[in-house]
Amino acid sequence: MEYFRETWVEVDLDAVAHNVTSVKKKYPNKTLMAVVKANGYGHGDVEIGKAALAAGADMLAVSSFDEAMYLRQSGMTGDVLVMGVTRIDDILLAAVEGISITIHDMAYLNEMLQLALTKPVKAHLKIDSGMNRIGVSTKADVEAAFKLLDEHPSVEFEGVFTHMATADDNLEYLEKQLAYFKDVTANLDLSKMKHVHVANSATLLQLDFDFTTAVRLGISMYGVNPGGDFISLDFDLKPTLALYSTLAQVKQVKKGDKVGYSITYEASDDEWIGTLPIGYADGWIRKHQGRFVIVNGMECEIVGRVCMDQMMIRIPTEVPVGTRVTLIGEGMPVERVAGEMETIPYETFCLISDRVPRVYKQNGEVLDVNRMRFQL
Repeated sequence: MEYFRETWVEVDLDAVAHNVTSVKKKYPNKTLMAVVKANGYGHGDVEIGKAALAAGADMLAVSSFDEAMYLRQSGMTGDVLVMGVTRIDDILLAAVEGISITIHDMAYLNEMLQLALTKPVKAHLKIDSGMNRIGVSTKADVEAAFKLLDEHPSVEFEGVFTHMATADDNLEYLEKQLAYFKDVTANLDLSKMKHVHVANSATLLQLDFDFTTAVRLGISMYGVNPGGDFISLDFDLKPTLALYSTLAQVKQVKKGDKVGYSITYEASDDEWIGTLPIGYADGWIRKHQGRFVIVNGMECEIVGRVCMDQMMIRIPTEVPVGTRVTLIGEGMPVERVAGEMETIPYETFCLISDRVPRVYKQNGEVLDVNRMRFQL
C-alpha cells in the first residue's frame, strides 16, 4: 500500500512525452522550455520536468525562485528560468546555482547592478508588450536595460521575452503585442541573445516566428488545447492527469431524507447514496455540487454540500464499497470539468491539493508514487 486514503491522481508520463515530442517536431530548431511552475500545474514539477527533458525539452521554466530552488535541491542541474520576480536578496544565490532570473523594471535592474556578485547571474529581460503585469514597458527603457545588461560584467545576459495575453481567444490583440515587441526591440541586436521567446502554448500551437529562438510549452504539455475550438491542432495532445476516488460507504436513504451540511439536498424517492473520501481540502471545492462523476460508466450527480474531506453522490443502484469513481479522466475530461465550473483547466489542475498522492505511470506500470506530505 503506497497511500492510505483511496483518493489519488494518476499522471501518465507517456502522455507527457508524447505532447513534448509533438511540439519538438513542430519546432525542431528552437529551444523548448517546459513550464513546470505551480508544481507542474499540479502534476508534480520534478517528475514532469524529468519526463519533459527525457522527451526532448531543452530547459525548464518556473514562476518563482522557490520553485527553481526546489528543482535544484531535487537534483535537477539543467537550465531553469524564473519567469516571475526574484528578490534582490536572492540574486547572489541565483548566480551560484546557475538559475536564470527575469529583469522586470529599471529600478530593479539598477539595484541589481549594485550588487557585488562573485559570479555572473544569468538574466532574461522581460518586455511588457500589453499584458500590463510585469515587464519593462517603454522603448527607451527597453533599450536602456538592454545596453546595461549587455555591458555589465556581473550579468550573463542570455534572453529577451514577452508574454501574450490573448493568444487563446483574440489574434488581433496578439498581433498588436507582437508589433509592439518588434518595435521596441528594432534597434537591438537580438542575434546576441541565446533565447528570444514570445510563444506560450496558445501562441506556439498557431504561429511560428522566425525572429525567435525558443518556445515555452505550458498547458499543452499537460494535454490541454488552451484555445479549445479556437485553436486547430495539426497533432493530437494526450491528457496527462486523471483524478480518482472510491466509494467508502453506500447506503439507501428514504424519500424526503436530507443529505449533507445545511441539508441542501432532499431525496425525491428512495435513493442510493455513495460517500467518497474527497472534499474541498483536496481541491474539489463546494461549487462542484450538482455536477457529475463517473461510476461504472454512469454519470452520477454530486448531491449535498461538498465537505472538507468527503462528498456524497447519488447512484442509480447499489454499488460495492471500493468501486472506483472518476472525477477527471475517461468520460469526464478536465475541459468539461473546468467549463462546468466556469473556470479553466489550469485552475482545475492547480486546485488539487498536496494531500492527494500522485501516482506516476509509464508503459502502463506504476513508476513512482509521490505522497507529498509523508514518506513511507
